[in-house]
Amino acid sequence: MFGRSKSDREDTPGPSRRVRALSDQLDEARDVHRLSTDPMLGAVTADRFRVSITRTMWLFLAIGLGFTTAGVHDFLAGDRQPSDPLWWGAWLAEPALAGILVTLLRWEAAMLSYGVTTNVKPVRYLKRVLLGATLVANVWAGLAPAHGPVSKGMVFFHLVIPLVVFLLAEVMPVIQQTCTQVREQALAATPPTKPASNPMLVEPPATIAPSPRLRLPPEISSRVDAAVTAARNEGREVTTEDIRRAARIPEQMAAQVLAQLTTHNGYKLDA
Repeated sequence: MFGRSKSDREDTPGPSRRVRALSDQLDEARDVHRLSTDPMLGAVTADRFRVSITRTMWLFLAIGLGFTTAGVHDFLAGDRQPSDPLWWGAWLAEPALAGILVTLLRWEAAMLSYGVTTNVKPVRYLKRVLLGATLVANVWAGLAPAHGPVSKGMVFFHLVIPLVVFLLAEVMPVIQQTCTQVREQALAATPPTKPASNPMLVEPPATIAPSPRLRLPPEISSRVDAAVTAARNEGREVTTEDIRRAARIPEQMAAQVLAQLTTHNGYKLDA
């Protein structure tokens, strides 16, 4: 009377297609929000961003060093001709200086990725000497070219590009350090994860292997029986100390004998 009949319930329409679609979108939005706000995702994103920025900086640093190599060559070669070995040797000066700089920057990047600060004076001095030598050689080559008149544009770029290379070398450790700090902060906010338990896998209960039954010699068994009888005559329970003193056996063996006596309700042990 008060409830709906079976036919009425079967005729009741279910959720509409629009409702089901919105419900699915809502579930997906909740999952996306839960995953996007996970601190571990922030740590991974910061590490990937650090790698991407570092690669881009390395690319432009290599391009800048390629330009400064030509300026250092003009500074060293001067009026020499390609037939002169020093003309060819001049091409090796800037790559040698740049190789030391690149190795130093790679070392700094590796140390900063592990959270170790490398801001020490010898490192700063070495970078400044390397980049300062490149700057002086390029500016000198622009102000006193070996061939042709002085070009204001070349002087400008021979001055600006070494400065940009110098600043890139100074900024790259800062980028590494800040990205590493962001990653460490994200990892610190990540709660410890517990191994997921599979409800389908039920671990069997731990079983304790039964101790082997002791077979005491007749004389020791007699002394144990005497100790048990004496304890009962005194109206108390047999203890491990009673058995140990009567049989003169180690405490662990005495405990095993007592357990065996308890199992057999205090009857005589088999010889």
